[in-house]
Amino acid sequence: MRSLRTLVASSLTLSLLLATLLVGNPAQTKAQDNSPKATVLFVVSALQLPNASVVPFLIIEGGQFKQPIAGDSDAAEIESFSREHYSKGRKYRVLFGGSEAGSLTVTKSNKDEECARTSADVTLRSQAKLNRNVMALATNSASLGGGKNTRRPPTAAERAALMPLVQAAYKQKGLAASLLPGLVTVNLTALDLNNDGKAELVGSFVVKKQKGGAERYALFLIAEPQGNSYRTTVLQYEKFVEKDIMSGADITIIENGVYLERLVDGLDFDGDGASEVITQTDGLEGDSYSIYKKQDGKWNKVYEFGNYRCGF
Repeated sequence: MRSLRTLVASSLTLSLLLATLLVGNPAQTKAQDNSPKATVLFVVSALQLPNASVVPFLIIEGGQFKQPIAGDSDAAEIESFSREHYSKGRKYRVLFGGSEAGSLTVTKSNKDEECARTSADVTLRSQAKLNRNVMALATNSASLGGGKNTRRPPTAAERAALMPLVQAAYKQKGLAASLLPGLVTVNLTALDLNNDGKAELVGSFVVKKQKGGAERYALFLIAEPQGNSYRTTVLQYEKFVEKDIMSGADITIIENGVYLERLVDGLDFDGDGASEVITQTDGLEGDSYSIYKKQDGKWNKVYEFGNYRCGF
């Protein structure tokens, strides 16, 4: 597994080079957002509603994408961010499926905790039903998330149409057909990303191998409708063996979403009528975040951020 600190360093270069592709004209971005300060985007996670937590993954300032504080940032930087954004009672808009979906209120900053120092505990007031694999966004922006919520569970017909693609992707990566009955759908979400009335499917999958040494095969994909079926337009694959898992943990954590790229949400960042896709990959020492944008008919990863949390 790549070092999260290495990802933090390398992703800064990527985000600076490609930020203008995503946010467009700086003056236009400023006109779209009436917030007096920089726009901050948080991932909202919850295991037992209405209690939830937030962690920043992106700052938009002056029309540029910038990385927020991370768990290994200077203590003074974390203190400053907490003071500005995590004062008790501070409220943020909640976004889900590209649309406003309620609000949250900060109850406690975790800046002084051993782990997750960039996070805050919050109380969520939203119609979005979050769980470990269903996340939302929060922001101080008054204008982001003005579209229609198209996010929903896929229908039985959509699931059935997608599964041959998933199986074909695994076979393409050299996986034996005998292992495919062990396929687990960790999350599968329907989102109309380009507002054409037809939903794309965003999914995360794991195939389990138990005998002869435990292995796991992780797959993340975005599939676009094509007639009565789908075509894969983003495919990320990774194989894990027991030695890849940090000491003290078990390879079965992958079925719970650890080391597996998962959807956070879709959001139209630049007002062009099409949503970008935000993903999160949990690790045992921290998490990484990515943003995919469709450009000239192809999905490109235009932003990455690694947030060190603490040692496992």
